Amino acid sequence: MMKRFLPLLSALLMLATSTEARVKLPSLLGDGMVLQRNTRVLIWGTTDRAAAVKVETSWDGRKYSTRPDKSGNWSVLVDTPEAGGPYSISISDGDKLRLDNVLIGEVWICSGQSNMEMPVGGWDHQRVEGALQTIREAGSTPLIRLFTVARNNASEPQEDCTGEWKTSAPAHVHAFSATAYYFGKTLAEFLPGIPIGLIATDWGGTPIEAWLSTKALESTPGINLPLSKSLYWEEVRTGQLFNGMIYPLRHYAARGFIWYQGEANLVNSADYAAITVSMVNEWRTLWNNPDMPYYLVQIAPYSYDDPQGTGLPMLVEQQYRIPELLPHSGVAATTDIGHRDCIHPPYKKEVGERLAFLALAQDYGIQGLPVTPRYREMAVEQATVRLRFDRGPVAGDGFRVHGADRKLVLRGFEIAGADRVWHPAAAEIDWNTNDILVSSPAVPNPVAVRYAFHNWPEGANVVTDDGLPLPMFRTDDWPAGSE
Repeated sequence: MMKRFLPLLSALLMLATSTEARVKLPSLLGDGMVLQRNTRVLIWGTTDRAAAVKVETSWDGRKYSTRPDKSGNWSVLVDTPEAGGPYSISISDGDKLRLDNVLIGEVWICSGQSNMEMPVGGWDHQRVEGALQTIREAGSTPLIRLFTVARNNASEPQEDCTGEWKTSAPAHVHAFSATAYYFGKTLAEFLPGIPIGLIATDWGGTPIEAWLSTKALESTPGINLPLSKSLYWEEVRTGQLFNGMIYPLRHYAARGFIWYQGEANLVNSADYAAITVSMVNEWRTLWNNPDMPYYLVQIAPYSYDDPQGTGLPMLVEQQYRIPELLPHSGVAATTDIGHRDCIHPPYKKEVGERLAFLALAQDYGIQGLPVTPRYREMAVEQATVRLRFDRGPVAGDGFRVHGADRKLVLRGFEIAGADRVWHPAAAEIDWNTNDILVSSPAVPNPVAVRYAFHNWPEGANVVTDDGLPLPMFRTDDWPAGSE
């Protein structure tokens, strides 16, 4: 009887040994993934064997070979073509493994806190506007693929993360980052036939300090380091999300980053731009791409239990400094799409679209897209302040009011004299120049103007004809609380 089972037992042991020795891949490399097009991407993993690891790509039939190091780690650089698929990749160290349904296209890494994390399906009592229709139509975007990095606050840098590539089926879209999905969906609409891969790595409530290494934070000049190190959310500490949710992605080629975060950093808003520059430079170094695009979202208006407070606009001011300090970056404005009583506004479609407009214009050469105006300078003309703007409305475009106000009454402006006392101001558009003229009978000798410069800027309504809002700004540099 035992003799009859010995061959079977031997075969099972051989199979187990073979499976155990089989080449292993990180979770990012799997069926259904999207690889960055027109570049060289890294295929990497581990093996328990000393034999050569061979990789073959179906799109060109090329074969690559490498040998593992003493720890069993191996990697090969693979050339990717123009967009296409589905393809397959065969990998063998004696046992063969095949990745199927691989697409070649554009890959973006999407990170931040809860407003990036918020799924298309929303949360209890916090919904995403238009979500039902988006989920219903999700099947019409088969070239969009989704990967969500599982939460991991690690004390040391990790080599792998947990997650898997998923299609844009309704159930998957329902659970995926709304901002990231609408960003990818807009890219897909402007880049027909090009697959889009979205990697969401986010954790609600976390400060920016969690997303860069402690070393990079400590090397950031001019910041209040003890305050930065004191910020944490639940069990998440400085550098831990960098270790567990950014570092493991570093080998996966991507076009760029989008970022929606900042609500957790109002307490140290003065340092936000400097820390962001350190974070992005560290990420770019990890991806070996010093010009890798980085686009962030202006945190949206919200009362923070103090609607007239200025903590939020002080951080927003820092966010708009980032493109001045960091090449190949930009900010998606949200002055018009906040929510007074909910820190998670429902207007994620608009946020994703505005991020995509930045990428489409700067990275894909799409012309004629809406441009967010930026305050440039002021000039005092007797009792009136003239405001001029950079990157203002494109030819044929101008300022208007947001909403149903047909009287073109611009709201949200305040004006102050040398006494630093702010007064509500009247504002009008100079139709010849697209400048905005601001005045108040209470301030005959104005020295400063601000727009929407409150946590909840009630009534602020200036947008371009294309619908992009004027960001909150101020012309002064007075310390908070000095007015």
